[in-house]
Amino acid sequence: MPERSKTKTRILKTALELFNNEGEAQVSAVDVASVMGISPGNLYYHYKGKPEIIAALFEDFEEEIELILSGPISEPLNLADNWVYLYIIFEEIYDFRFFYRNMSDILMRIPQLRTRFSRILSHKEQTAFSLISDLEKGGNLTFQEGEKGALAGRIAQHFTFWLQYHDLRHETTPPKILIDQGVFTTLIQITPYWTRGDGYSELLTEFLEGQS
Repeated sequence: MPERSKTKTRILKTALELFNNEGEAQVSAVDVASVMGISPGNLYYHYKGKPEIIAALFEDFEEEIELILSGPISEPLNLADNWVYLYIIFEEIYDFRFFYRNMSDILMRIPQLRTRFSRILSHKEQTAFSLISDLEKGGNLTFQEGEKGALAGRIAQHFTFWLQYHDLRHETTPPKILIDQGVFTTLIQITPYWTRGDGYSELLTEFLEGQS
């Protein structure tokens, strides 16, 4: 992450918490200053309004998610590590959930983020393709022509729109259960292509029991 003054760091930490918990659209830069106990002028000295704050938070998210997504591409994961890795992705997205919950509006207001987010989407798909390719090489998955690329695309979409779908379909859900559901839905998409055991059915059973 870029080096920042203590005040800038506090502004971003406070803004992230407010955006995530109250909804980005409901929070102004003045609200952030008020919660911090500083004047709006002091905040504006560091960030010239909410778009600059969002851009700085996106920079932090971009750096973290790109690092996470690069892992399986540079070095294949062990079978058991795949499920842990999925949790890491969903937890990172959840940490910056305000962006995903209000994605279209934010990208319209801050268009310079669009190209950068598009690169993240592409990276998500590449990572999903790498994950399922490694499982295929290990004899765990079998695909017909074109299915592997389509599955990678669906998984990348799930990473991206998981929170929006949940918010439209369900009431407030505790974070752990919400992330469990995200991981479980990813596994369900992989299931039709699974060709051998290795504890996979037991894993799904544990997830189902956890959702009941």
